[in-house]
Amino acid sequence: MEHLDFIKVDIVEEGIAVVTLNRPPVNAFNLQMYRELHKAFQFTDDPANNVRCVVVCAEGKMFSPGNDVNDFADDITYQVANYSDVVAEGLDSVMLSKVPVVVAVNGACAGAGFCIPAVADVVVATEKAKFGITELNVGIIGGAAEASYCLPPKVVSYMSLTGRMMSARDMEKYSFVHKIVPEEQLMDEAMDIARAIAAHPPIGLRYSKEVLLKIFEPDVLAEKVEFAAEKNRAHKKTADFKEAVSAFLEKRKPRFQGK
Repeated sequence: MEHLDFIKVDIVEEGIAVVTLNRPPVNAFNLQMYRELHKAFQFTDDPANNVRCVVVCAEGKMFSPGNDVNDFADDITYQVANYSDVVAEGLDSVMLSKVPVVVAVNGACAGAGFCIPAVADVVVATEKAKFGITELNVGIIGGAAEASYCLPPKVVSYMSLTGRMMSARDMEKYSFVHKIVPEEQLMDEAMDIARAIAAHPPIGLRYSKEVLLKIFEPDVLAEKVEFAAEKNRAHKKTADFKEAVSAFLEKRKPRFQGK
C-alpha cells in the first residue's frame, strides 16, 4: 500500500484492515483526504490483499466534522467543477466496499464525516459520540441522502433542517448505532465484531455484501446524492453561501439576504 498523508491502512490481523482518519487537528476532509479514502478502499477491495473486514476509526478526540470549511472560502479549491465528484467517489468507496465495514466513532461525527457510518454495515460508538447532518450550517446541501440509507424520514428531516447534533443514545434508538461502549473499549468492541465477520469464508462474505447492496439499492441512493450535489453546486454560487462560510469562520451570526 502506497503512503497516504491523511489515511492510515494497517492489516492488524489476518483478514482485518484498520482504516484510520488522521488529519489533525479534527480530521476534517479536504480533496486529498477524499482521494486517499478512495485509494484505501481500493486496497481493501482487492482480493489479493485478503481483507475480509474493514474497521474505520479516527485519531484524536473527534471522528470527523466533515469537510474542511476553509476549502469553501477558497474559490480555487471549492469552485472546481469536479469537487462534488471527488467527495462522492471517496464516500461511495465506503458504501460500495466489497467487504463488510465496521465504523468506530468517538466524539463528533458530522457532515461528510457522518456519511461514513451512515453507509457502513455496523457502527459502534462511545457515550461521547455525537452525530449530525450539519452541512446547512455552512451553506452546504448534503448529508440527507446518505442518512436516508439508515434513518427514518422524520429523523433525517430534523437532523438536516436544524443542523443539530444527536447523541449516541439517540442514534441507538434508531438502530444507527449497534452498541455503545466506554471510550477505552471502543476499538476492542469494533475488533470483536470484525473478528466475528472475518471468521467467515472470504468469497461468501463478498457475495453476502453483494446481496446487501442489492437489498439496500445503492444505485437509488447515488441518484439522491447526485440530486443533492446539483442543488449544492447551484447554492454555492449564491451570496448567502459565501455569507454562511464567512460567518462560520469568523464565529459570528450570519446575515442572509436570500440572494
